[in-house]
Amino acid sequence: MAASEELGILGLDSLHYFVRKPERSDTFYRRGMGFQTTWRSSEAMVAQTGQRSTVYEAGQIRVVVSTPERDSCRAARYLRRHPAGIGSLTFQVESVERAWQFLERRGGTFIHGIRETRAGDGAFRHFSITTAIGDVAMRFVERVDFDGFAPGFERAPTAAETVYSTPFRFERIDHVTCNAPTMASVALWLEHVLGMEQCWDITFHTEDIRTGGDKGTGLRSVVMWDPRSGLKFPINEPLHPFFKEGQINRFVEDNWGAGVQHVALLVDDCVASVETLRERGIQFLETPSNYYRHAPERLLKNQVHTERLAHRLETLERLGILIDGSPVDQYLIQVFMKDAMTLYSEPEAGPFFYELIQRCGDRGFGGGNFRALFEAIEREQLGYDA
Repeated sequence: MAASEELGILGLDSLHYFVRKPERSDTFYRRGMGFQTTWRSSEAMVAQTGQRSTVYEAGQIRVVVSTPERDSCRAARYLRRHPAGIGSLTFQVESVERAWQFLERRGGTFIHGIRETRAGDGAFRHFSITTAIGDVAMRFVERVDFDGFAPGFERAPTAAETVYSTPFRFERIDHVTCNAPTMASVALWLEHVLGMEQCWDITFHTEDIRTGGDKGTGLRSVVMWDPRSGLKFPINEPLHPFFKEGQINRFVEDNWGAGVQHVALLVDDCVASVETLRERGIQFLETPSNYYRHAPERLLKNQVHTERLAHRLETLERLGILIDGSPVDQYLIQVFMKDAMTLYSEPEAGPFFYELIQRCGDRGFGGGNFRALFEAIEREQLGYDA
């Protein structure tokens, strides 16, 4: 049994995103992504915490967007040190007491003790810890017959809200990817404090497919996971010889420290999702055409036959969707949105982005797609610098 079994994680409850321009986030999540506004901080909570928060939901995915209204609030403190980005990850656990005891034994650093709010016959219980992922905190929550998102939140009125229907479903968060100047501290922390296990790794440099180049992106990556919930945490670090020039270090500099680079959202129909989201103005990274010319050969090496797939390469190429697979004829398709600072030409918007992924039997990480992703990000960064 994995050590993290005792921690009792049931799933990733929510992401907490700190921004200074909430109206832009509202447009992105509601009009662009088709999420619903489900909860908002009450005026009493705003007065108490000094920040205003809105919860956006789709499937089992929840994103809390908070904006500072006082310089002393958590959102303001985060945004003084970083551009807009994810400041905390919240996990739902079976038992807050058991999670606390587990983390205490393993050297967890607590921000506050277990707090409980009762409402009728229900209760909301939680505590938070620091992490090795820069200024990203983690919160562990337990809801016992608690009818709501969290104390201090009120249901958002839906009568006046336009709900954007979609021909696909957002299901849940598949994985959370972090970038750091060194991954050892993050990986060891996830292993020794949270009890997670390594399940995958890759090392490569984009420059190794060229000759005579003077720049590129090198990275070393491991994936830690919690077997009980299935949550996965890829961690990337820069790799020489172009440590400082590579995009992992670029992220760390743009984010002013280690942090969450992207979050992968599991969808049931990636093709329909990209078609719909493009129509709504969501922008994705471009994929070079030679990627698709080499795809059949690359897939065949993994015993994946393109003629047996449910998706046609021509359709994937038209939409810029990547494909990878593992024996036999198991595959996944994935696509990456542009990061916020590139999209808005604004450093304060931050380098975070979303990935969409559909798994057709393959539970891996698209190792063959790593190079395509990172070369695409390099092209975007060159355009941003220009």
